[in-house]
Amino acid sequence: MGIENEMLSRFNSSKHVETELGSELSTELDFFFENVMGTVVEYFKEDLIEV
Repeated sequence: MGIENEMLSRFNSSKHVETELGSELSTELDFFFENVMGTVVEYFKEDLIEV
């Protein structure tokens, strides 16, 4: 019974780490794409204004 409890506690802690890592990655990707899209929009605005 002690081994089962140990395995379950490890599984729960590893799922918690995966969830945190996934949310961190999601936040980083959101930040990256927001910056990329902002840069692309600025580039095309400048390009269209000059034409």
